[in-house]
Amino acid sequence: MVALFEEFLGKEESEEMTVSSAEKRPLAQPYHYVMRDTEQKGLCLHNGHLVATSLQGANAAQEEPISVVPNRHLERRRCPLIVGIRGGTQALSCGTGPEPQLKLEEVGLLDLFSRGAEATPYTFYKTFGGSTHTFEAAAFPGRFLSTAPGPGEALALAPPPAVTAFYLRRK
Repeated sequence: MVALFEEFLGKEESEEMTVSSAEKRPLAQPYHYVMRDTEQKGLCLHNGHLVATSLQGANAAQEEPISVVPNRHLERRRCPLIVGIRGGTQALSCGTGPEPQLKLEEVGLLDLFSRGAEATPYTFYKTFGGSTHTFEAAAFPGRFLSTAPGPGEALALAPPPAVTAFYLRRK
């Protein structure tokens, strides 16, 4: 992920240098990852929702890679990522109400990258723990992206201990 942040924001030496180098570079493209939970369930789109399911054989083509860009307006050391699918044309949102509601919205990740604080509902803090990653909702601290216990149920935001750890592989 260091390369992603450097490509979009420049090196971290100083804020002044970061801003000027980011303005001079052409806008980077989202990075794409295959995301699997610890049971090796992959993500697919089902009735407009992301679902973690066993994807083998013929249905492996249904796997939906995630796309990410950094959120430059949140604390960089926490690895704030704006997350989406479909090559970055749809974003995963936690909503803005009192309770989180995970949903996909037709908004481009690159558009959100340039919007500032407006991108917070689409941002997740990625934490690396050994070989897996967790994704905490920036707009709802203490709520993490999690797979559902039942088959065919949509991803949700859950508090610990129901947090799902994910493997990421760059596509």
